[in-house]
Amino acid sequence: MPVLLQTQLEHVAAIIAQRLDTMKIDYAMMGGAAVCLMAPDPQRATEDVDLVIRVDHRSITADLLTNKLLISFPSDFAPVSQFGHNIPGYKLRLPGGVVRLVELEVFDHQSWPNRPHAEWIIREKIRSQYQRHGAKQAVDPQDVENLLSYAIPGKSELNFDDDQELQDALATLLKRKPKLRSDLKEVIQCQAVFGNYDITSHEDFEVLLGALFFFKF
Repeated sequence: MPVLLQTQLEHVAAIIAQRLDTMKIDYAMMGGAAVCLMAPDPQRATEDVDLVIRVDHRSITADLLTNKLLISFPSDFAPVSQFGHNIPGYKLRLPGGVVRLVELEVFDHQSWPNRPHAEWIIREKIRSQYQRHGAKQAVDPQDVENLLSYAIPGKSELNFDDDQELQDALATLLKRKPKLRSDLKEVIQCQAVFGNYDITSHEDFEVLLGALFFFKF
């Protein structure tokens, strides 16, 4: 399936947002669509849209939302069969009257803390480039590079000290993109890979203070 032009993606995202707002659904866009919208890059594109939704007191899960979109907005959405399971497809109208169905993959999150943001997406992109193979694996490192300028140092999502998989994933990313080392070190706390200390940690602060005291006296 061909990738979406940036203007097409923005249009699709806007309509999806309007429909979900109408239904009072808390949502966030993820994956390639989120990267393309947050940090547009001519070399990066996507062909579908991934969403995560919060399941509130109405118990509207991903499957139920799919049905509601298809029933409530038939002029906008049509079913797309994916591995024997229907997902919503947005009816993107192309020149000449051709309609392309843009797949919308919906995931639900029972314990919704915050809408995914740059730090969260960077962490998950670092993880996914380590876990998966093929074409999508190849775009994850570029997504990380595109989003680094939006990351805020010190965020808990980018503290990898207590997660062995993230430490391994970060080491793998650095083998693939060694030029990102200094930029990653600025925003990611990972003593195993970078040898940096978490200055917000009481124990690490004592270590640093002791080192300074020894040096001075």
